[in-house]
Amino acid sequence: MKKTSLLLLALLCLTTVAQAHSVWINSFESHAHQPPHTMISLGWGHALPMDDILTSPNGRVAIESFQLIDPSMKKHDLIKPPFAMSEPDQSTANFELYAADLATQKVALKKDSEPGVYQFGAVSKASFYTQYIDKKGKQRLQMKPRDQIKDIKKVLMSVKYQAFAKSYMTVGEWINPKPLGHGLEIIPRSDLSNLHVGDLVEVDVLFYGQPLNASAKSIEYITAFSSSFGQSDGFSLFSYIKDGKAQFRVQSAGQWVIGVNHKDDVTEDGPLKDLSGKASQVYHGASLTFNVK
Repeated sequence: MKKTSLLLLALLCLTTVAQAHSVWINSFESHAHQPPHTMISLGWGHALPMDDILTSPNGRVAIESFQLIDPSMKKHDLIKPPFAMSEPDQSTANFELYAADLATQKVALKKDSEPGVYQFGAVSKASFYTQYIDKKGKQRLQMKPRDQIKDIKKVLMSVKYQAFAKSYMTVGEWINPKPLGHGLEIIPRSDLSNLHVGDLVEVDVLFYGQPLNASAKSIEYITAFSSSFGQSDGFSLFSYIKDGKAQFRVQSAGQWVIGVNHKDDVTEDGPLKDLSGKASQVYHGASLTFNVK
């Protein structure tokens, strides 16, 4: 039973990657009362602002860190949801009812809050998947790095997957934020606190601190869509990443998300050399959410 559960879990996670599930941060400011506050939560799946629960049987994700980074770059831990496969709390002939924890919480500002840009950052736990033929000739799949498996005869697949998400809250004037050091990171070069329809949004995309660039083995690009543009019809805006930079014009008011996915090979002398022996390829996903007036 334990082996069967592990195999099903691994297949669910691999299916999640293949179907391009994303992690994002919802961030909505309220100025009805002063000082204002921001409501934040985590999103998971395909559709803004909520698509699925983080611990869904259809594919789940474990959050390693969820933080608020203040303008002085001091990190503050936010409330993280627990990680366990969800079971229905109620089941009928027509539906199943699941409790949901999307890490929803309120960030209440103070009258003397430090001005600047507050960053919200989330990182999923790294997941390893190793598919191989064991020494008895059986095909197996384990959620472990390759170097932790002792009975490998032939490796069929060896990958690592991790997701990163960001959003912002601005107090006073916008200041271009500093990188958080995520493995894959989208950094705005435009003022996201006062965007209107038709405005140009420019971003930098970094892979382990270096500009992400197209190469002979990979064409790099970002996608962007909104709850009010593209999402209902299943399409996105598309922009190539050139020298780590991309841009697009927002087409509607509401919540927007920029996404990027990147696959890279692990080599003994490359930026992923620390993973040599653990995985052959690394898949990263990153998102950036913001609101347009």
